[in-house]
Amino acid sequence: MRKELFDIFTDISEKMASTLNVDELLQDILSITQDYLSVKRVSIMMIEGNYLSIRAAVGLNMDYRDLKIPLGDGISGKVAMSGEAFVMNSSKKNNEELGYSTASYMSVPLKIKSKVVGVLNLTDKKDDFFTDEDVKIATYIASQCAISIEKAQLYDNMRRAENLQLVGKFTSTIAHDIKNLLNIVQSYVELLEIETDNRDDFKEYVDSIYAELKLIHGLVMDILDFSKNSISLRSSKIDLEDFMDYIIKHTLIMLRPYNVEFFYDYPRGVEFSGDRERLFRVFFNLINNALDVVGENGKIGLYVKQDIGKLIFIVEDNGIGIPKDLAERIFDPFYTSGKDKGTGLGLAVVKDIVTAHGGTISVDSEVGKYTKFIITIPIC
Repeated sequence: MRKELFDIFTDISEKMASTLNVDELLQDILSITQDYLSVKRVSIMMIEGNYLSIRAAVGLNMDYRDLKIPLGDGISGKVAMSGEAFVMNSSKKNNEELGYSTASYMSVPLKIKSKVVGVLNLTDKKDDFFTDEDVKIATYIASQCAISIEKAQLYDNMRRAENLQLVGKFTSTIAHDIKNLLNIVQSYVELLEIETDNRDDFKEYVDSIYAELKLIHGLVMDILDFSKNSISLRSSKIDLEDFMDYIIKHTLIMLRPYNVEFFYDYPRGVEFSGDRERLFRVFFNLINNALDVVGENGKIGLYVKQDIGKLIFIVEDNGIGIPKDLAERIFDPFYTSGKDKGTGLGLAVVKDIVTAHGGTISVDSEVGKYTKFIITIPIC
């Protein structure tokens, strides 16, 4: 091995040992690569969903922050899909991906274990020729970049887990205190409801307070469930008709201030087992989310169908819909899809509750038209 090559490996190893800032590290590695392999431009592109985007670059005289290339398109897109290196020598060709002409081009995959996570691109080799040794060196550098990215991800995950543990202990204590206070307030509201039975004007206010308390109580329970990192069910036999009447009652109260239509349908004479309070939170949460997106003249539906051994609940709305690239993330903790309000825990806990019941939840949506959440709960 040439001393120069040994030096580059040593320099990269030292850089990797000296920092956990992955962007700074990748920039340093690319600078070493550019100098050693005598190329004009070098960049790292990472896979984000169905696209490639540039994470770090040296020698690109352009703003590449918003550049996205579909997987499978262009040289880089094909390398990301195939996992095989590509080399082009002595061919003046316009690079449509980046908007400039290149005489030589090399693209090698970045792999974490066997999974391709991105590509390393090198263009315009001095003297216009990439050798087999250049390809081996670029492959090694790509592997070191992948290791750096993986190490940074592991560190971030570890820090996030530590932070969540601390936040969990803190929020759990507060949430317990709030829940106890809410139980007291709810008891007084129930007394008011009895006292105002013949006063329709007062009853409307009491109902509104009760509905808002349900939302606050659900939020507190979401935080408690998430902080425990587990769902402990208190299951009992549930009469579907009674359960639906309870949801419908609180939904109609919640919808009073809005010009939103609510539709529902369900079979009668059906019983199933489950945690009534937690399942109520599932559907009240989904309906409340639907209310956030339908706007005026919106429509929300709650339908139940009976199938062999299970109930199928459908919560649908005619709101703004969910883009396909976001639909996979909506059940992730703290993901709010850009909403102005909300903790991002609601759908994550909804999924946990449904899963704890041995059920499933999925979403079907078309942007600008509709969203449907489909929940299955076993009948047992």
